[in-house]
Amino acid sequence: MKISFIIPFHNEEKNCQLMIEKVIKFARVNKLAFEMVPVDDRSDDDTRKILLKMAKKYPQVQPVFRNHDGEEKGNTMGKTLIFGTKSAKGDIIIWTMGDLADDPSTYTDIIQKLNSGYDMVFGSRYMPGGSRGNLDLIKAFLSSWGTRLARLLFGIPVHDITNAFRGFRKVMFNNIILTSTGFSISPEFAIKAYLAGYRLSEVPTVYTNRVAGLSSFKLYYMTVSYLKLYFSLFIKYIILRQKHDFMLGNF
Repeated sequence: MKISFIIPFHNEEKNCQLMIEKVIKFARVNKLAFEMVPVDDRSDDDTRKILLKMAKKYPQVQPVFRNHDGEEKGNTMGKTLIFGTKSAKGDIIIWTMGDLADDPSTYTDIIQKLNSGYDMVFGSRYMPGGSRGNLDLIKAFLSSWGTRLARLLFGIPVHDITNAFRGFRKVMFNNIILTSTGFSISPEFAIKAYLAGYRLSEVPTVYTNRVAGLSSFKLYYMTVSYLKLYFSLFIKYIILRQKHDFMLGNF
C-alpha cells in the first residue's frame, strides 16, 4: 500500500521546507511506502524554487504546479487539492496543510483507521482528545459550527469536516465529483462521501495556528460558501430521499 501526502502551498516560502522535512521524517521512521506531492498554487514568492530544491534532495518529493487560470482570484484551495490528488499514485491519500497547522504525529492514527476498513478518516479538533490549539475563538466557533450543521442536516457521524486534514482511499476520490474551488472542498467531500455510503471515522488532533506567512482564510467568504454548499446539497439530499435513490452518480 502506497501513501500519497498532498500538501498545498500558496506563498509558503517560510514554511514549505520545514513542512516537507517533517513529513519525510515521519514516513521514514515508520518505514512507509510513500510519495509527497507538494502543490504550488500560483505562488509569487520563492515557494516554487524551494519545492524544486527539495525534489532534488528527496526522490519521494514530486511537486506539481498550478498556474494562473485566466481571471482566477481569491482562495483556490479546493482546486489545488483536487489537482494534487489527481496527480497522486498512492492507494491512500492524506491531505495536509502547508502552513504547519496539522500535526504529523496524527498520521499514525489516520493510517491505522484506514487499514481497519474506513474509507475517510479526519483529523478532528473537536472530538474528545482533540484540541483547536491556539486557533482564535471566532474561527474555532465557525469551523465547529460548520460540522454541527452538517450533523444536523445530514447525520454526519464525525466532529470536524471543515478541517481539510484527513486521509482517504484514492478510489473513493475517483468516484466522487467535487466542485468547490475554495475552503468548501472540505465539507463537500465529507458530505458527499457519507451520503454515497462510504465509512467515515475520525481521530483526535491538535491544531497549531500559523506563525509565519499570511493566511488566505477569510471568515465572511468561508461562511457564505459553506451556507451555499449546505443549502444546495440539502435540497439534493431531500429530493433523492424522496426518490429512494442514493446512487452516487445522481448526487
